[in-house]
Amino acid sequence: MRGLPFIAGLLLLIAGNTWISAQTLDVLQEQLQSSRSLVNELEDSHGRDNLRLAEPLAQLADQLMALGLYADAHRTLDRAMQIVRINDGLYTRAQLPLLQKKIVNLANWGDWDAARIQLEHQLWFYRTKSRRADQQLVEDLQLLANMHLRGVTEDGIEQQSYHLRRAMSSNGTALAVGEAIWGKTDPRLSPLLYTLVKQCHLHIVAINQTGRTGYELRQAAPGADWVRKPSEMRRYYYFTGVRLLNQIKSMYSASAPADQEGLAMANLYLADWQVLNGRDSEALVNYQLAYTELEQAGVDRELIQAFFSQPALLPESRFHSSVHSALAARENSELSAYLDVPDDATNELFYEEWGSAFPYVSRPSELSYRLANNSNFALFSFNLAGVADIQSFINGLSSDAFSRVQAAELVETLVESHDQEQRLLQRLSWLRFRPKLENGVPQQAVATLRYLPALELIE
Repeated sequence: MRGLPFIAGLLLLIAGNTWISAQTLDVLQEQLQSSRSLVNELEDSHGRDNLRLAEPLAQLADQLMALGLYADAHRTLDRAMQIVRINDGLYTRAQLPLLQKKIVNLANWGDWDAARIQLEHQLWFYRTKSRRADQQLVEDLQLLANMHLRGVTEDGIEQQSYHLRRAMSSNGTALAVGEAIWGKTDPRLSPLLYTLVKQCHLHIVAINQTGRTGYELRQAAPGADWVRKPSEMRRYYYFTGVRLLNQIKSMYSASAPADQEGLAMANLYLADWQVLNGRDSEALVNYQLAYTELEQAGVDRELIQAFFSQPALLPESRFHSSVHSALAARENSELSAYLDVPDDATNELFYEEWGSAFPYVSRPSELSYRLANNSNFALFSFNLAGVADIQSFINGLSSDAFSRVQAAELVETLVESHDQEQRLLQRLSWLRFRPKLENGVPQQAVATLRYLPALELIE
C-alpha cells in the first residue's frame, strides 16, 4: 500500500480531470487516517468478519478513491463485499452500493475491461436476483445507465456502441419498472421517458457521424451481418423519440383534471425534438401550439415572455412540466454557477463538449461536469434567424433555418492556432437551438455561447 509521504509529494488527479489543492489533500489525509483507525478498532473489538466493519470500510474506500489510491480502494471494497456476503448471503441488496462503488473506482482507475465485467454482473443481478420492483431499483438502473454513458468517452472507442446500447436498455428497463410500480400515467415517469429521448438523440448523432460506432448501431444485433441503412435508423430513432414524447403528453392529458401546462410543455419539447431532426416546419407549428396552450393554461404572460425571451441550446438537459420550474433551472444552472459568470452575462448560453471521443453533443446532464480551468473556453457571438412569413416558411419558400447558427464570430478564446479556431467554428455549426419566440413565432436574435471544448483540444 502506498504511504502518505508518497501522496503528499503529488497533486493527485481524481475523476473528472480535477487537480486537488494542497489544503484539500491535507484534509483527505486526515480523514483517511481516522478511517483506518476506526477500522482497526472495530477489528480488535469484534473480529475481522463482523458486519459492523462494512460501512467503515466503504467510507475508507471513498477516501482512498479521492486520493487516487484505486488499487487500495479496490481491495478495501472487495473485503467489505466479502463481509456482507458472509453475514447476509451471497446475493443480497446490501452489497449493491459496494458493487456500484467498485465499478466507479475501476472507471476512475481507467480499468474499463474490469469495469465492463462488473457492469454485466450488476445487470445480471438486477435481472435475476432483484425480488422487489421499487423506486430503489429504478434509481439503481439509472445509475447503471450513467456508468455506461461514462464509458462512451472514457472506454476504448471500439466499446462506444456497446455502452450506448447498454445505457439505452438500462434506462428502458428502469422505465418498465417505473410503469409497473406507478402505472403508465404517473408524472414520475416523465424524466425516465425524456432520458430515453435524449439517448435516441445520441444514437442519431453517432449514426450521422458514420464511423465504427454508427455502423455498429445500425447492426440488427451486435456482430450481425444485417446492417440497416443510416436513413432507416435515423427514422426509427426519430419516431421512437416522438412516441416517447407523445407518451409524456398522454400522461398530462390523463390526469384529473388534465394538466394543461404540462401538456403544453410536452408539445414544446416535441417541437425541440423536431428541430434536432431537421424538421423546422413541423417544429414551427408545435412552437405556436405550445405557446397558445401555455396562455390557455393560465400561465402568467410575463413569465411566458421571460421564458422565451432568449434562445435555448438543444436538447434541454431535463424535462420540465412548468414554465416556472424551467426558468428556475435556467437561473440555477450547475454549469453557469460553476463558471462564475459575471452579472452582465445573464443571457449567455453554455455548452460543454462531452469529450474528444464523442464531441458532437454536450456532456449529458446525468454526468457531473468536469471541473476544468474556467479560462479554458471559447466565447462565440452569433445570430439566429427569425420567421417573417409563417406560411412561406412552412411551404419551403424561406430557406433561413431559425435553429442554426449564422454569422458566428469567435470573440474570445485561449486556443492559439488558426486550425483550432476553425475546428471550434465547425463544431458550432453542429449545434441546434430553440429560437427566441414571440407568440410562438421565431424572432431574429443575437446570442453568445460559452463553449468548453474537450481538454485534448486545448492542451
